[in-house]
Amino acid sequence: MDLQSILTDYRERFLTRYGHQLNSDQWSALNALSGCRQGQYGDLVLSCQNCTGRTTMPRSCGHRSCNQCQYQNTEQWLDRQLKKQLPVNYYMVTFTLPYELRALAKAHPLTVYALLMRSASSTLKRFGLNKKGLQAELGLCAVLHTHTRKLDYHPHVHIVVPGGGVHRARREWRKVKSDYLFNGRALAKVFRGELLNQLATAGLALPKTPPRWIVQCQKVGRGKEALQYLSRYLYRGVISNQNIIESSGTHVTFRYRESKTNTWKTRTLLGEAFIALLLQHVLPKGFRRARDYGFLHGNAKAILQIVQWVLQVERPAQQEKRPVKITCPHCSGNMQVIGVRPARASPPPNQ
Repeated sequence: MDLQSILTDYRERFLTRYGHQLNSDQWSALNALSGCRQGQYGDLVLSCQNCTGRTTMPRSCGHRSCNQCQYQNTEQWLDRQLKKQLPVNYYMVTFTLPYELRALAKAHPLTVYALLMRSASSTLKRFGLNKKGLQAELGLCAVLHTHTRKLDYHPHVHIVVPGGGVHRARREWRKVKSDYLFNGRALAKVFRGELLNQLATAGLALPKTPPRWIVQCQKVGRGKEALQYLSRYLYRGVISNQNIIESSGTHVTFRYRESKTNTWKTRTLLGEAFIALLLQHVLPKGFRRARDYGFLHGNAKAILQIVQWVLQVERPAQQEKRPVKITCPHCSGNMQVIGVRPARASPPPNQ
């Protein structure tokens, strides 16, 4: 069972029930996922380097919501983050958008998601500069998620924080000396003020102030596992084909791992409701889900190199990127792309 088959089987029922609710980004994702590797985007023309064999291969859609695409982008992002690693404790700080503001996020996703990430990073920066014994500029790696493990709508920002920072005035590295970074309740209080102020400045009509603001801060070892976790949802959609268990013709069943018990659970929905569940997590065009701040930002490479030198981090030699190998069906040799054949058919209409 795979997602593309489900989109084909339940498309008409989905459009009948939910089509009027889709925005342009969701239409684009639906059409891309349905046509990925189906000839909608043309074909690659391949020639074997060992024999005279030639063949074609349908092109991928390249959409970041597609669970068949973007594997290389995911690996490249993770590789970049691991090269920035420091020999210190790492912390995961999670800022959750309150339930009362989720309707506002659905109506204005580009604005609310951006302000959510800005407020979360600003809160951590403030705490890093004000914490006694630290008073330094932190490095932050932030990733926006919009779903729970059950795929319900639940916008939140995960931020991986190395345990230390740069004190620019004294030109020194300051390390967090304990397993404790910041208090979650104190973070939530400042985060509340930051986000409400940003939303009001943006001119968005706010509902009554949410009573609960949740920020979690926990130690996550040396950071590698946390970064690997974040990488899984960056470019390859919110569900993998292996987690789609069954399609009965009316209902779809998928599995997810429950966080509290770490056991597998299943959820069954009408096919059209399952598609709607997935498409609500499509991000606005041009929105960057992953962002770096402080000495981990792309413009701070010089500072990061100095920090790694101070902490005696061994910088591995630059490795050449390995090209993707396509095997010849005739002689098992390597095939090379020699051209692109235009699409066989137009993409499905939006209406």
